[in-house]
Amino acid sequence: MNTQDQKTIRAFIAVRVPLDLAAILHKKSQHRAGDLLQHKLRWMVPQQQHVTLKFLGECDDASLEGYAHSLEQALADMQTFDCMTGCFEFFPDAHRPRALALNMHSGQQLNTLARICERTAQDCGLRRERKNFRPHVTLARFKQHHHVTHSDFFNIPSYRMNVSELVLMKSESSAEGTRYTALKSFSLQPLAKSA
Repeated sequence: MNTQDQKTIRAFIAVRVPLDLAAILHKKSQHRAGDLLQHKLRWMVPQQQHVTLKFLGECDDASLEGYAHSLEQALADMQTFDCMTGCFEFFPDAHRPRALALNMHSGQQLNTLARICERTAQDCGLRRERKNFRPHVTLARFKQHHHVTHSDFFNIPSYRMNVSELVLMKSESSAEGTRYTALKSFSLQPLAKSA
């Protein structure tokens, strides 16, 4: 079979935000944006909220299968943990923002997961990440460049989120926006209960 005929999938590894928490973040951030900014943003539906750990790019089925198998082994000893939502952030910056996001804090655990995902990808010959990992949940995308300041978005309370699995996701673009589909999940080990 000709490799040029192989269909590829745009894929990434993520931690999904639980739907009840995602709904709260969606509602609170829309409220913080207010009437002036709310309509300048294309909001992510709560079901799509996630923390991207590793963007894999365009991959064929064989590469993804190999990566998934290797990642499962690399995550074998990783335990579940809690993380907390933080402050609003603008990507790439507040002068010409493309996305409104919320920082995530976990000590170093999200960073550790991202490093494992990155190292496994490199071992499997997949694309290398050039940007530093900054754990965040994208809440909305700006429809056009619009200068904002942090005072436009008063911060929301911190919420706790349990991380118990990673998900291999497929990303598809359409006229309605980007749609994400889960392809495979990787469960983390439950914390050992003390006697």
